[in-house]
Amino acid sequence: MHASLVALVSTVAAAAAAAPGYSHGSSSSSLTAAARDTPYAEWLATHFAESCSPGGCFASFNISAPAGYVAGAPAFDVICHLVYARQDWRDCDNSGVQGAAGGSRVQSMKTDASRRGLVRISVAHIWTSLEDGRQRDNASGFAEVDAGWSVFSVPVTMLSAVL
Repeated sequence: MHASLVALVSTVAAAAAAAPGYSHGSSSSSLTAAARDTPYAEWLATHFAESCSPGGCFASFNISAPAGYVAGAPAFDVICHLVYARQDWRDCDNSGVQGAAGGSRVQSMKTDASRRGLVRISVAHIWTSLEDGRQRDNASGFAEVDAGWSVFSVPVTMLSAVL
């Protein structure tokens, strides 16, 4: 059982380290991470649209969350743009007045879905904690979306913090 617990902690730490916004800092940095099947929160995504050209396929969507969707998280309201040929994290653009509050940022990425016809969209919200100004927090999750959907939700299943 001890070996299983060590493996689980190692897996969670590795997943948090791979999340956007995490940087490999000095050995004095500390990392806390928690992943779970039951979402911490859900982000609403709207206006999902895809388009393809001879150069490849692209998608965009709006996504938002209120302040405090998890403890200490600022609000955000952004537009994300996905380039299907590039499976890397891309910064989302501010939408309207709100954007990403409190100096935070939102990133998204398209990766391979579990089956043909779906688009797997990962989203991460990265911010610096207001309490001490040093801690970097990251909430992230993903959704698999049918190309015909215009509205979907992204369950937040991973939280991490780096000092």
